[in-house]
Amino acid sequence: YTWLQHTDTDVPHLEASEWSYIKGAFLTIDRPYGAVFDFLHHRIGSTHVAHHVECAIPHYHALKATEALKTTYPDLYLYG
Repeated sequence: YTWLQHTDTDVPHLEASEWSYIKGAFLTIDRPYGAVFDFLHHRIGSTHVAHHVECAIPHYHALKATEALKTTYPDLYLYG
């Protein structure tokens, strides 16, 4: 399950010289798992990018944070 948020053909592997905190935070991917799985896992799979950008965001604000990231950083946000 965790592997799926960190591995995808759209998620590049960067050289140390290319890496930055923000690039690293966005190099994960949100995935749809369905309503039941999302509910049982507090939507961590479908709001995983927000978790990487700021891990202190409580799960009950993760959807709002995810929507803000999609809007603000459309070129960086990944959804699978």
